[in-house]
Amino acid sequence: MYIPKHANQGEALPVVIFVTGGAWTIGYKAWGALLARRLCDAGVIVACLDYRNFPQGSAMDMLEDVNTGIAWVLRKVERYGGDPERVYLVGQSAGGQLALLALLNQAAQAATGQAVLGGAPLWHPQELAGFVGVSGAYDLEGLAEHLHRRGMYKDLLDTIVTINGKVSYQLLSPLHAARNPPDNLAQFLPSTLLMHGTADKTVPVASSLLMNDAMNALGAESDVQLLPGKTHTDLLLEDALAGGEDVLTDSILSCIFGPQQPSNYTSMCPKFLVRLAGIVCPF
Repeated sequence: MYIPKHANQGEALPVVIFVTGGAWTIGYKAWGALLARRLCDAGVIVACLDYRNFPQGSAMDMLEDVNTGIAWVLRKVERYGGDPERVYLVGQSAGGQLALLALLNQAAQAATGQAVLGGAPLWHPQELAGFVGVSGAYDLEGLAEHLHRRGMYKDLLDTIVTINGKVSYQLLSPLHAARNPPDNLAQFLPSTLLMHGTADKTVPVASSLLMNDAMNALGAESDVQLLPGKTHTDLLLEDALAGGEDVLTDSILSCIFGPQQPSNYTSMCPKFLVRLAGIVCPF
C-alpha cells in the first residue's frame, strides 16, 4: 500500500489498484513501485497486488489471487482514507490480462446472476470507476504463437494457461470473453483506457486494438491510446527512470482528475544507462 501522508485528514482520496505483469513467471508487487510513488505524490492511494507465479500456480490460480486482492481493497478502501466512489483498476502486461479478465468475469456474474468460472471471490464491477490496461496481453491465442517465435515456447505457455490441468486459452482470454458477452454486460463495465506502445515486441499492439474493438462492439465505453516508439517496458520502467514526461502516470491521473499538463520529472539515473537497459531487456 502507498498512502499519501494527508490521507484520513479530510477529503477521501482516489484509489488505484495496480496488477503487475511479469510473463506469469516473475510478477512481483514491487514492479509497480515507481508508478505507485508518483501517483501517491499526486494524492492517490495505490494498492499493488501480488499473485502466485508459475510454477507455484496456473493462470487460473493467479486470477483467483487477483480477484481476492481487488475484493480486499474494495472492502478496506475507506479505512485507509480512500474514496469508494473513485477506485480505478490498472493492469500491465500479464497483469492486464488478469485484471481485465477478472473485471469481465465479475461483470458477467452481475449481468446474469449466475456464477462464472474465474469470478471468485465475488466483488461488484460497478464499484470501479475505471480500468486502465497497459501493454495488456488480452489475446492469449495470438500471443502464444507470437511468443513461440520469440523464444518463449508454446509448450511452456500451455502449462501456465490451464484450468484443472487442461490448456484453456479461450476461457482465460479477455478478448474471447468480450467477444462472447452475456446480454447487458456493458452496463456493468466502467470506462476503459487501453495504452500500448507501437514498438512493443513482447505483446503486439494488435492486442489492445482488437480488445478495444471488442469492448466497443459490446457497447462498453472504451478507448485506445497508442504511443509511438514505446516498447513493452518503457511505460512502467524506462520512462520513470529516465525523467521527463511520464505518459503512464499522466494518463492515469487524467482518468482520475481530468486532463493534465505533461509531466517533467527529474531523471533517476543517466539516460544512456536507461537506453542500454532497454536494449538488453528481454521484454
